[in-house]
Amino acid sequence: MELAAWASYLGSPRREAAGSRRWAHAGGLAAIAALASYLAWRVLFTLPHSGWSRVVAWCLVAFETLPMPGLVYKAITLWNIDAPIPAEPSDGPALRPGRRVTVLIPTYNEPRDVLLPTVAAACELPQAHDTWVLDDGDRPWVAEMCAALGARYVCRPVHDHAKAGNINHALALLGDEERAGIGGADIIAVLDCDHVPLPSFLDQPLGWFDDEKVALVQGPQSFYNRGAFDDDGYTGEQGLFFNVLMPSRHHADAGPFWCGSTALVRVEALRGIGGVATETITEDLHTTLELIRAGWTTVYHHQTLAVGLAPATPEQYLLQRRRWGMGAMQILVRERLWAAKRWMSWRNFHEYLLGTLWWLEGIATVTILAVPMLVLLSGARTSIAPPWEFTVAFVAMFSVRLWGAKRLLRGNIDWPTAFALRVMRVPVGMACLWWLVSRSSLEFAVTPKGGSDERSRGKVPPILYWLIALTLGVTGYAFAGVEHLVPWRTPERSTLASGLWLALAGLVLVLGVIRIRSPRFATSRRNSPRFALNAPVLVNGMPGRLADISVGGASVVLDRPLDPDLDEVALTLPGVDRRVMHEVVHAGQRGGTVSLRVKDGDWEALRSMALWLFHTPPGAVAGLPDGVPVVAAVRLDAERTELAPVAPAATARDEAVQAA
Repeated sequence: MELAAWASYLGSPRREAAGSRRWAHAGGLAAIAALASYLAWRVLFTLPHSGWSRVVAWCLVAFETLPMPGLVYKAITLWNIDAPIPAEPSDGPALRPGRRVTVLIPTYNEPRDVLLPTVAAACELPQAHDTWVLDDGDRPWVAEMCAALGARYVCRPVHDHAKAGNINHALALLGDEERAGIGGADIIAVLDCDHVPLPSFLDQPLGWFDDEKVALVQGPQSFYNRGAFDDDGYTGEQGLFFNVLMPSRHHADAGPFWCGSTALVRVEALRGIGGVATETITEDLHTTLELIRAGWTTVYHHQTLAVGLAPATPEQYLLQRRRWGMGAMQILVRERLWAAKRWMSWRNFHEYLLGTLWWLEGIATVTILAVPMLVLLSGARTSIAPPWEFTVAFVAMFSVRLWGAKRLLRGNIDWPTAFALRVMRVPVGMACLWWLVSRSSLEFAVTPKGGSDERSRGKVPPILYWLIALTLGVTGYAFAGVEHLVPWRTPERSTLASGLWLALAGLVLVLGVIRIRSPRFATSRRNSPRFALNAPVLVNGMPGRLADISVGGASVVLDRPLDPDLDEVALTLPGVDRRVMHEVVHAGQRGGTVSLRVKDGDWEALRSMALWLFHTPPGAVAGLPDGVPVVAAVRLDAERTELAPVAPAATARDEAVQAA
């Protein structure tokens, strides 16, 4: 069976395997050595001896040197990414008597099939807690759903400060109830409305709060919708962040930041800093800085605790990243991070400063295009090495750098995907730079989840087409000069020195445009992902097999046709002893695939479907390991999915119904 990569982190955090660490160390050192050797060769054997050409050649070498500090810094900070776990308390389980926990789920305009699994799963968590749904959309159906599932519905009269204001309103309500002696909370667990908690969500992470200095426990954000825009076939773009970069921050003088969801926060700490920060549109990162300033510590718990929805389309991806980038610029300026060393450790200072400046990466991408272009257009002779020698040296250096960096990043990167996604950050970087200049007001923009009215491919930001045209134009003109086809000429060796960088940058741009326009990332009409799954079920007592399933319905393959007069049938999923009523959307006249849908307003049926997908009963699906939810199954091996018996209680009952 093939499982999603995040399934390998479902168990307790663990130390990194010795082999993985050795390869990471070797890769980091190899990448540094390759670049250093190439730069030494460039300086000693390829530069012109004097004149204007030597000055321009030095500029190109300086440009080629820019990645070196980043490589060295990554090698140092990623040397150790072991994932510790909280100490086992001597007086019992992590959830000590008297510790009150409230799960908060902020929501605004998300559809039913996105919100319901999160609420249903949160209510089913085995540890003692309350579940609050904070609805900033004032939707009656959400209140009805909460009443049916056992969650508390909370809305507020004034919808200010977006998500931060929503959480602060809940904090105030918790405080009022605590003072009245009818409630309160010591820990709040925050989940985005599309992040479905797994049964372990409140287990080990609560143990960190036995340390009275800990204010925040952040867990990884894993995503169950396959084919998201940042999906690289393994962990996705954010897998690198949560599986490598965040564990590396669990260090004595560093700490992870709040990432908005899949996090637990000490209420006392939040109240001590005046609540969730509302001055910027990235309230989570900003709040973390306020906690650090106040003397609190933060920790990272590297265990898959919840699974959510990643942006599925280029537009969703760009909107989300633009919000993150612009919020980072607000924090950079407001907190004067370049001067924050007085209240930060050296490690935190560099992590947070570089982390905010990273959102200007799009400007760096444009620079990677601009410098070789300017060098080519200068007409300067920037290399005296033979073309074949330069090509071999450049390709060898770049190949070793890519190999070494991938080892250092523990394999959590797919270079073609990473290069293509980097292109999407060009407009983000330009927007961030423009904000630093203009300081215009910003508003929180919710990343849309769910389906759209029509299916359409992604739209390419115009700046990318302009950059591709400029790259092709300059490259074509330069090589025409080499062939003496235009008045302006440059030596072949000099053209190659800049041309290789320019060709590489142009290739990255093309990869990005191809990805944006790919039909794989077009909008979908569906509000929730469907999961192809071969598993035995019963439909009105008749054996069948699942073809696919989602929160709101299923497709089932039957050996014989249903009664054509049936508008509603009972679906029994493996591993459970209750039937879920579904409407018949489509049924073949001679058997075959039957399309089923849960009726609107049948909250109990929707709850059952959601819990089967995300809190899958042990042994429900042949070949699926116990404790792994159905949504983690990328592919079930055919030989492992023979017809397996349904739960005995369900089988007996449905046989009785069929006999009657």
